[in-house]
Amino acid sequence: MKKYILLPFLLIVVISACKKSFLNENLTSNYAPQNTLADSLGFEANMAGILNKVRSLYTSDNDQGLLGAMYNGTDMVINGQTNWLSTQANPGTIQAYGTGTYTINANCTGESGGIQLAAANGVIDGVNAVADAAFTGTRKNEILAESRFLRAYGHFKLLIFFAEWYKPGSPYGVLIRDKFTTLSNIPKQRSTVADSYKFILDDLDFAIANAPAANPNYYVTKWAAMALKMKVLINRGQAADYTEVVSLGNTIIQNSPFALEPSLKDLFYSKGLSSKEVILGVKPQPNQESFYYIQSRAYYPVQSSLFVAKKAFKDLLQNDPRGAWMVGPTTPYQAYSPNTYYFLKYIPYGAATSQLTETSYALRLSEVYLLQAEAIIRSGGSLATAKGLIKTVMGKAGVTDFSAVDNAGSTDDLLLQNYYEVARNLTGEDCAEWMTLLRLPFDKVKQLKPTITSTTQYVFPIPLDEFASNPAIGDQNPGYGK
Repeated sequence: MKKYILLPFLLIVVISACKKSFLNENLTSNYAPQNTLADSLGFEANMAGILNKVRSLYTSDNDQGLLGAMYNGTDMVINGQTNWLSTQANPGTIQAYGTGTYTINANCTGESGGIQLAAANGVIDGVNAVADAAFTGTRKNEILAESRFLRAYGHFKLLIFFAEWYKPGSPYGVLIRDKFTTLSNIPKQRSTVADSYKFILDDLDFAIANAPAANPNYYVTKWAAMALKMKVLINRGQAADYTEVVSLGNTIIQNSPFALEPSLKDLFYSKGLSSKEVILGVKPQPNQESFYYIQSRAYYPVQSSLFVAKKAFKDLLQNDPRGAWMVGPTTPYQAYSPNTYYFLKYIPYGAATSQLTETSYALRLSEVYLLQAEAIIRSGGSLATAKGLIKTVMGKAGVTDFSAVDNAGSTDDLLLQNYYEVARNLTGEDCAEWMTLLRLPFDKVKQLKPTITSTTQYVFPIPLDEFASNPAIGDQNPGYGK
């Protein structure tokens, strides 16, 4: 049973120049609807091209899943960068690590990441223009479901990083691209937050209704769409959203082919994408593990350092069996990154990099359990039920002491315990820990991350390049300048 897809993780950290040898070049022209064969085989080729290009974002410098841990600030850091989001981000300097983020679907100005959602829209437009008879069975709607899932995922990432996602009534949403981007339609105004959520959810509802239950070719399934919808709804945070998150969680847990991995360590160290727990993951490029800059990362203890665990993460895992294998010895870079340790969640200390160590995980069943637990807590449901979900996940990680969860007597106390388990279990996986932190009460967010003094720091400013290429976009995010 295959369930991995090459996802468009959207936030690119440009530590050094992107290594072009790992990119699948010259795919852009093949995405245009006019260049697509007018039958199912042509569209299958286009889908493969999109996914291959998306996968290129996961080369050495673009460890997308790790960014949430760095923003969170308690778990991980790029060596020497100890205060991520400690002050208001500058829309000019944010280009250093954010340019490819917003342009991934906002303006299509030729950046390597900028074609991803344009590509998805190109496939959608092209498929809709072709007669149903050109496809076998339900494959037409399945291709549309796959493309709309990718489009929903891209817009969702833009929403949580570049829009006031936490204010459903805010005018500061994302720039929605629902058509293949050409020079003539680049100018466009950003949407409201409410309209942004609606567009994303409409795409996901279509994917849930039309994506296959099992998909060995392009890997988007209805279960992945359900899980992503849970993540979208928990961030919108309306009363009806929590009810639906619980319902979706029950459907996935009770009816899907996925099951919690009996040993969390085995998932990362031996099973990878073959684990029945992985709903959605990123398969590495061929031979990616041998790339020099991959081997240089801090969690592979060789000559240089990049991603390291902080003392706060080590402390979080104190008396937790995961601490013995997720956090290694002190790094030799204490002079400029004090109290940092090798981050070993994806690779045993001293082990060689491999396809397994380069595998990334976007959606696991553990997150479904924890999202459902959070929704139950927030909706005034049974705290005992929520505690049971959290403890089930902890138990699969080898934890036997559940006293902190058992002793959580209030909604806020249990939300905090749920966050702690997200941070322990899902660190480095698609920003789960960062977004779970920001959903806590603001006073608790400030306590856990004192460098956050305003909710304007929950999102980045739109990069200045976007205003230059698309003057119609509208206002900058509150608290930032153009």
